[in-house]
Amino acid sequence: MFSQVIGHHQNIELLQNILRTNKVANAYLFAGPPNIGKEFVAVNFAKALNCIEGSGGHFSYADACDKCISCRKIDDSNHPDVRIIRPEGAWMKIDQIRGLQRQISRRPLEGRYKVYILTDVERMNLPAANSFLKTLEEPPGAAVLILLTSNYNALLPTIRSRCQLVRFFLTPPTVLQNQLVEKLKLTETKARQITLLSGGKVGKALELVKKEDINAESNIPDILQRLQLIEIFKIAEELNNQPESLDILLTWLRDILLVKQGCNAEILTYPDKFSELARLASGYSRIQLQDAIRTIMETKNLLQRNINSTLALEVMVLRLIRLRGAGILACQQPSQTQTRMSAPQSTDQ
Repeated sequence: MFSQVIGHHQNIELLQNILRTNKVANAYLFAGPPNIGKEFVAVNFAKALNCIEGSGGHFSYADACDKCISCRKIDDSNHPDVRIIRPEGAWMKIDQIRGLQRQISRRPLEGRYKVYILTDVERMNLPAANSFLKTLEEPPGAAVLILLTSNYNALLPTIRSRCQLVRFFLTPPTVLQNQLVEKLKLTETKARQITLLSGGKVGKALELVKKEDINAESNIPDILQRLQLIEIFKIAEELNNQPESLDILLTWLRDILLVKQGCNAEILTYPDKFSELARLASGYSRIQLQDAIRTIMETKNLLQRNINSTLALEVMVLRLIRLRGAGILACQQPSQTQTRMSAPQSTDQ
């Protein structure tokens, strides 16, 4: 049901208006960042198009009931008229498109529409894209194609021009946090943490919700204190094995910066770790923190381009270390022995 969708209110209103007016196009292009919830909305649109009970035989209800046999079959991925097509390996190939073309020409078996949801269509190779273009030029009347892409500009202009564009944007933090509390019954603190870690991506937020504990969270203070040259490769490997670690590291640095600026614990992502954050904050300046955050953000952008992740993380750790010589974030206090050794020596014999 559309009521289960978090955020994307304007897009839901658009789709519901399409259902109410019964002006269903043959092809839609859902474009927006990855893990933002495009596929979930597409599946709910497919359910509404074929729902038996909720629509009452037409689209006055403009939503799915989530109870009828059609809705249940779509949820179980065994509805004969609704299919999700994903790239096989690195690319969506022409054989997949030919299979779609053979099926789409037939009449629906159970529902009002045959609905095909194609994910990551920017990964459609050129032969597949050219073949698919023929389907868009002469689509069957009882078929709806929903294309999902995270890279709108990578699609052929001829494909883009033949689809009704629906743009998806990041969900505002306040909206996402409130929805996590309201719909998923999370605590305010947990919802705030997940909102910051997800970066406004609903799909990523839901993945984090499913995890009972974000394992990488407890490792971050240790990583912050181990930033030494000898630890570069080890830390990079740990971060590579836990992709969410970079986001968690950013939230820790954000909290440390807020503590450094004297902010109240209420606005922190980890208010229960205030004493530890204060201890870490004493080890570096605000400029160093800002540089560290910028370095991590640049690395995250590089990782999205499918470069060598291990190498990128090693370079990132090295840059963090160099921000403060022997260790930008090494917050360990000098030992008593070191203090005595650094004290001026008496000249008396």
